Amino acid sequence: MNINLLDPASFKGGHPHDQYDWLRENDPVHWHDEPDGRGFWAITRYEDVYNIGRNAEVFSSEPTIMIQDPAEDMPTHSGSAKMMLMMDPPEHTAYRKLISREFTQGPARHYNERIEQLAEQIVDRVADKGQCEFVSEIAGEMPSFVIADLMGLPLDDGRELYKLTEVIHTAPGTLPENAIPEAVMKMFEYGSAVIAEKRANPGDDLASKLLTAEVEGRTLTDEEFLLFFMLLIDAGGDTTRNLVATGMYELLKHPDQLSLLRSDIDQHLPSARDELLRWTSPVIYMRRSATRDTKLGDKDIRAGDKVVMYYGAANRDPAVFANPHTLDITRNPNKHLAFGGGHHVCLGQWFARLEIDAIMHEVLTRLSDFEMAGDAAWMPSNFISGLTSMPLKFVAQH
Repeated sequence: MNINLLDPASFKGGHPHDQYDWLRENDPVHWHDEPDGRGFWAITRYEDVYNIGRNAEVFSSEPTIMIQDPAEDMPTHSGSAKMMLMMDPPEHTAYRKLISREFTQGPARHYNERIEQLAEQIVDRVADKGQCEFVSEIAGEMPSFVIADLMGLPLDDGRELYKLTEVIHTAPGTLPENAIPEAVMKMFEYGSAVIAEKRANPGDDLASKLLTAEVEGRTLTDEEFLLFFMLLIDAGGDTTRNLVATGMYELLKHPDQLSLLRSDIDQHLPSARDELLRWTSPVIYMRRSATRDTKLGDKDIRAGDKVVMYYGAANRDPAVFANPHTLDITRNPNKHLAFGGGHHVCLGQWFARLEIDAIMHEVLTRLSDFEMAGDAAWMPSNFISGLTSMPLKFVAQH
């Protein structure tokens, strides 16, 4: 078996489940060479991924959650601050507290009516056209609008900011030189304007609250705010956008499951959403770094080694999921790891669930007779699994 989890081509069309299956069965803690780096351990069993994600003492999120070590030229302003994703407790705990209450299940539910209004508006715009580019016109609109709304930004700006995050997640070799650092700088430039605006005219939005929040007895520096800002824009869109787009693509490939879902959408949508999360696993991996010598299975992990958790592999582990390669929208229980786990479990998961349910409900009750109007295109990335475009024809229900 040729194992290559670095090449974006391995992820064209979704996760490389042939590679994952072989690794889980034959070499679940696999040393993977890295042409431009020191190599890493690829982890594919559910139990290992689950446990590593909950053990920050041995498996640290510092210095980065990406396989590649941080580039010297990647702009982060003064370089002294870091993104919350790349912190460990207790530092991570203190920063997460700043925004966690805004994203818990209760506040998310209070926002549900607004999310349903946005879903209706999004489908209104395309319904009578009989076709659309599903990714940009439907799947990408919802999370872009919601995070813009939460941050107190114009909705259209949310869409433009998400385009920058798409560049940031694309494999560097498929982009023009310096495209990623330039996208990060544009994000920071926009965030700097937000700082000025919210300080002059504070509101009841998340950006204003962040600027006045205190961590360890002080307010955030501009740099810390900008990294928070980028994280919220970035993470606020990924899972929802890619789940809705790729989930729709998979439902079209499994017409029996699409038909079952539409037969009683209120009953089946919650379990369908979780099964599509398991099936598509929008975030491909997260890296941790060993803080000391340890063992995983029969392998000796050295202090400083990169340890990479593959969520798509864990989510098809037959030790946890019966018939893992069968899409079953009624699957229960479904303890998938699409939102990660441990102290870094996805902060916005409750919003993501509400957004997915609202937009899928709107699409599947108001549109029918879906048909691909061209080829779907996949994001060239080994970090995020999702479509960049999917032309779709449909009939509006009146």
